[in-house]
Amino acid sequence: MALPSESMIELIEADPIKDKLNPFLATFTSTYPNARAAASVATCESLLLRRDGRDLAFKLIGALLLLPVASALPSTGGDIPLSGEIALLYSRISSSRTDVKLVAGLLHAVVTQEDDQKIWKKVYEVIARTGRKPQSTTPPPSHPSFATSFQQTPWSFNTGSFADTSEHRNQVDGALKEELLPGLRLDIPDFVPAVFGQVPHLDKLAGEVFDKCQDRERPLYQQGAGWTKWPPSAKEELVLEWLQDLMKRLTVLVNVCGSHSTARRQIYQGPTVYLDGSPIKRKMDIGIAARHGQSKSKEDGVEENLSVPISNWDEILVTGELKSNVVLDGQTPAWLDLATYAREVFRAQNRRFVLGFTLCGSMMRLWQFDRSGSLGSSSFDINEDGFKFVHAILGYFLMNDKQLGCDPTIRQSDGKCYVEVSRAGQTERLILTKLIKKQALIAGRATTCWRAYRDGDELKTSLIVKDSWQYEERPEEGALIKEATDKGVRNIARYYHHETVQVDGKNDDTSENVRKGLMKKCGRTTFREKSVIDSEAPASESLGQALAGRTQSRSASRKRSSNSTRMAPPPAKRSCSSPRSRNLGTPTHNRVRRRVVTRDPGRPIYEASSRVAVINGFLGAIFGHESLLNAGILHRDVSIGNIILTENEDNGFLIDLDLAIKTSENQASGAPSKTGTKIFMAIGALYGEPHSFMHDLESFFWVLFWICIHHDGLDEKGKVKRRRVPEYEKWNYEDTGKLADSKRGLVVEEERFNKATAGFTNTFQSLAPCVRTLRQYVFPNGKRWLGENKELYSQMRAVLEKARKDLES
Repeated sequence: MALPSESMIELIEADPIKDKLNPFLATFTSTYPNARAAASVATCESLLLRRDGRDLAFKLIGALLLLPVASALPSTGGDIPLSGEIALLYSRISSSRTDVKLVAGLLHAVVTQEDDQKIWKKVYEVIARTGRKPQSTTPPPSHPSFATSFQQTPWSFNTGSFADTSEHRNQVDGALKEELLPGLRLDIPDFVPAVFGQVPHLDKLAGEVFDKCQDRERPLYQQGAGWTKWPPSAKEELVLEWLQDLMKRLTVLVNVCGSHSTARRQIYQGPTVYLDGSPIKRKMDIGIAARHGQSKSKEDGVEENLSVPISNWDEILVTGELKSNVVLDGQTPAWLDLATYAREVFRAQNRRFVLGFTLCGSMMRLWQFDRSGSLGSSSFDINEDGFKFVHAILGYFLMNDKQLGCDPTIRQSDGKCYVEVSRAGQTERLILTKLIKKQALIAGRATTCWRAYRDGDELKTSLIVKDSWQYEERPEEGALIKEATDKGVRNIARYYHHETVQVDGKNDDTSENVRKGLMKKCGRTTFREKSVIDSEAPASESLGQALAGRTQSRSASRKRSSNSTRMAPPPAKRSCSSPRSRNLGTPTHNRVRRRVVTRDPGRPIYEASSRVAVINGFLGAIFGHESLLNAGILHRDVSIGNIILTENEDNGFLIDLDLAIKTSENQASGAPSKTGTKIFMAIGALYGEPHSFMHDLESFFWVLFWICIHHDGLDEKGKVKRRRVPEYEKWNYEDTGKLADSKRGLVVEEERFNKATAGFTNTFQSLAPCVRTLRQYVFPNGKRWLGENKELYSQMRAVLEKARKDLES
């Protein structure tokens, strides 16, 4: 790229970098003590290719985004501030859409402290090489003073960000893939010990059962040949039949060995049956479920299954996916199918994680899905490593609910569901009476809310209990709500209690408590693209000496007795520095489960019983947003689920300070991203601009527009009547740049916008004049706002109050 223009040079010289990058340079020097002195572009590239390379890129780009001149310089297209493109670059690297090596030249310029013009030239070059957003036609906004005072955290989106959608499979599955790929880890060392290590005596029992499988008279398994009834074609229906029969026989052998706990579980097979409990029709090949009913033994000792058929996702304990082609092991299709099942289990149950397995031909791989993403073991051939197969299946059958991922903090007693919190030094039991909200996703905050009351409260005063999995770097929402309550902020949910959820006496986080330290292990971050199984794939993990001895190849098994192989030493662990195990993907960040309890229950704005109630809700929520801002807190996540009506529908208030930030903060939290419902986001926020209260006020406009387009009052049962509008429903699935352009085109062209308001539902058609007037204030002269305007609060309220008066007259 050519040297910056004279006007750009003036901006650069007027606000030089000087020592503003010293914090980044200090971190770089402490992390890589010898790299700075001998820095070259090649050295920087090698650092970026290390396991922690993306973290290094994040820190560099975040430091540049924090520089004030980044908001003054124009973008490569000259239509938005350069800071917007830097934020998009951060987001592209975070989602692995950009090769991190492209940042090497920029890193070298910063580390060697080249002059400012060269550094900014490198910034423009990186953006040009990595692609930029679709161009806008409006001038760059004048950003608020506090918005540029803190480092912008990029947005990310997941399958929990949809609004008013029927969840078509092809769209949801694509979004789920994007949700999980950045956090994918497979071929994880020690996966099996971490997952099954808490099952008492599993290694010993599996060894005894596997020995009995090799009984000379009626063997189920033969060394060198594999399972005797295994279907060579590996057709799914034949594998299902074989596995069901084998599991019954393994159950008999477990009983012979003195354990009867497998009676609580059963193999689920339903490749032709749709499971209930989801808006998407899905069939799952195979899995493990709770057993309901009884079993009786036939003459040969095999149990006849008399259990009640499984029909709902809330009964599935372990998910499974079969593929007849062995080539599909370690590639996307089997994993993604399994992930869709895990998402349904998360939706239907109170889960901290979900376990599963894929069986592609005779190659088996074990999986775990949690709020940080997905982990996979190394694969193994069940015919060559029969013991591993027995160990895994028995492990799933013998695990208790907690070990399978069910939430042990949500308990039941006397027919009541409850959680316990430690408040003011006392344990309080909160009775959960109704599930209010549950995000259907795997990796993310997974916000879940219940209506509750304190046990012992005769009045049963309603409370709201909220669980969410937050990045550990993010400020605690509960602390912000408490601060807002203490400062007398109005029309915001009032504070009652907050804490970090404890499981086994430890913070419930994904890194240590859920994954048992596996997050720190090396592993592949991408699927193989080869058409055959990689013969150099690492051996499966050690289960200690017992399991290690069972992992020998067929040829070795023929030469050794089962006793001698069982005592073989465990295979060597792979080094993180080896090329095969080097982690080049996006770093997997730890999430911590936090529980917040607030007062003031209500109902979501979209459940309003009248148009006047909708107006009341918006008036209260906008007032609350301003009150919160005056207390030094910016909300940053105005959406249809965060505007709440009071019980009598005469007022409204805001909830959910997950993404809120103090306006006095001069640095980002350090969290890798923030998630939100993108269809309600302001155009500038979608373009990556530093967040302002003006973006939130624009979001109020989009929420009201969305309600008027999609919602048509309540039916006779009090349920919301929604209609599908494909033109707007697709907003859920569009990328941020395209969505920003779609919204901009809608509001810039007055005739087009008026046509859209003419399409409001019958219930909300009378609000069309109100929404059109709001557009004139939110988008003055048909364009995006160009600067801060706190009068917009009162202007929007005046428009809404007039609409209410017209409705009441």
